[in-house]
Amino acid sequence: MKSKKEIPIYRPMLWRALCTAWNHNELWIFAVIAGLASTGVVVNDLLGQAHIALTPGALFGLGNGTITTIERYIGLLLASGTTSILTAVLIVCALLSVGMLAVTVCQQILIVALHRAVHKKKRLGLRALVGTLHHHHFLRILGVDLVFHVLIFLTLSGGGMLLRTLPLALPASGALAILLAAATLFAAFVLNIIAMLTLIAVGEEHVSILRGLQEGVARFLRHPLVACETALILFAANLILSLGLLFGLVLIALPVGLLFAEAFAQASLGMVAAITVFGTLLVLGFTLTMAGFMTTFTYAVWTMLVEYLNRSPFSSRFHAHTKRVLTRKISSVKKIS
Repeated sequence: MKSKKEIPIYRPMLWRALCTAWNHNELWIFAVIAGLASTGVVVNDLLGQAHIALTPGALFGLGNGTITTIERYIGLLLASGTTSILTAVLIVCALLSVGMLAVTVCQQILIVALHRAVHKKKRLGLRALVGTLHHHHFLRILGVDLVFHVLIFLTLSGGGMLLRTLPLALPASGALAILLAAATLFAAFVLNIIAMLTLIAVGEEHVSILRGLQEGVARFLRHPLVACETALILFAANLILSLGLLFGLVLIALPVGLLFAEAFAQASLGMVAAITVFGTLLVLGFTLTMAGFMTTFTYAVWTMLVEYLNRSPFSSRFHAHTKRVLTRKISSVKKIS
């Protein structure tokens, strides 16, 4: 008879999260916007953050060409006078504030709605979703986002600066560089996991940022292997879903491409324009739908993981597999002796 710690939870949790995300499609639009801050796929978020922190000449993930354009615009703006500068600064600040507010609000809606959906298993209307909003709650979520984005950026950029200062002539510099890069990426990986656990604590339990941080760190320290395994399994699951997205885009592109070629052959500009607009809307709609579903699924997994961690103890699959192998080896040694 298996002990409680050996009961598999990952497959049931993933399947339950898939069903929850599919049945609650009213959350997909909020998930698309919430994904601008964090998709919940720790590895994906880490890769994006590493690109921002470590890419030479990149600022906030922007390419060199975009940065050059911005620099030219700033130069023209500085030459246009004080009124234009103040107007541009106010517009940029307003857009950033509205964008951050929208992302944070959608994160809170997604976290709270999924918590209720997991426990009550019912669809939520627009009034119920809006009813989950409270200004001090999404301000706390915004605070968590900002704190962890800064911490992760400093961790990755600091590790990158140390790597660039290593003397390449030393024989051990290669091994030291690998160890430093691995330690930096692992630290950012752990920070991403704690960020998700803290967001759920702040969003679900309506606690302060400090209290949520304590809960997130405590949950990670109680089950570090489980949290890391969940993050890696989510990466694999989202990779499969991304392949499904790519396959769906190919299925859309084939008939649209044939229709476009036929319209182009008939030299019908109106038909070409209509097919182009229709194809673009179809691709955009399918991509946003899949992005909303995938982000909802990912947040649902983290929500359910916290539920499992609070409800019953269990061990990681790595721990269970290692224990099983060691038990077999000890038994075989005893039989030989």
